[in-house]
Amino acid sequence: MKSSAVIEDKKYLEKLGNRLKSLRKLKGFTNYEQFAYTYEIGRAQYGRYENGANISIKTLIKLIEIHGLTITEFFSEGFDD
Repeated sequence: MKSSAVIEDKKYLEKLGNRLKSLRKLKGFTNYEQFAYTYEIGRAQYGRYENGANISIKTLIKLIEIHGLTITEFFSEGFDD
């Protein structure tokens, strides 16, 4: 049985992935591979991020900057319970 902390972590990683996916689509990219290629990010790894894989703070900040957002703006949507 998974602990509630692990389940909670997974929930937030899924929300983070959904937020990245939403922002990518707002930029006009219909698939993650073209977005990753355009911004020189590993395509397979970026796809995992959109699907809820763990992400380093450094990579997250890079992605937030690509979208022209502040950290506050990034987390202002999609993270409500």
